[in-house]
Amino acid sequence: MDGSGDTLREGGGNLAIARLSDFLMGMAGIGLFLMMLHVVVDVIFRAFLHVALPGTIEVVSYYYMVIAVLLPLPMVQRHYAHIRVTLFTEWLSPRAAARMDGLVFAVFAVAAIGVAVITAGVALEKTHIGEAIVTPDGHVLIWPSRWILPASFLALSVVLVYQAVRGVRALEDTGDGIETAEGPAAGGSGADLSGKEKS
Repeated sequence: MDGSGDTLREGGGNLAIARLSDFLMGMAGIGLFLMMLHVVVDVIFRAFLHVALPGTIEVVSYYYMVIAVLLPLPMVQRHYAHIRVTLFTEWLSPRAAARMDGLVFAVFAVAAIGVAVITAGVALEKTHIGEAIVTPDGHVLIWPSRWILPASFLALSVVLVYQAVRGVRALEDTGDGIETAEGPAAGGSGADLSGKEKS
């Protein structure tokens, strides 16, 4: 297959990764908005009606905060925004640094998949027993929130695998480095994971 076909496939993967991370980020934003609205309404009820909305603390703790923390992870990785320590790699050549990044992405992907599998097992168990937390006003089901963690880490692993594979292909095809936190490890043009072409 010619190079245009490879470019098309890469562009398709790029777009899929962008849409996946954008969707999860949007869900996190909705979660934050709902949390704000929920808390504000609860404060108003307490101040003017002297009545608290039932389960506010539990819903914030088990749903909103989990959504806000975990769903943005794929977007963070897509933009290479996780904390990076370059003390022992900044002296490497661009090609060696690219190989190191690829190895790190691969190990990170395996770890993310492991977390997704383990937490999915826990979520399945909690779903079967209908996990809930007891409150003064009754019960709040929390088993649905258990699925947020495996879903987030599975999506994160997809981004990591894509970045690792793309970096290996870039090294094989052009000898250039893969993208790092500051962009490609070596010179040359390419497309970042936001879907915008670099000049």
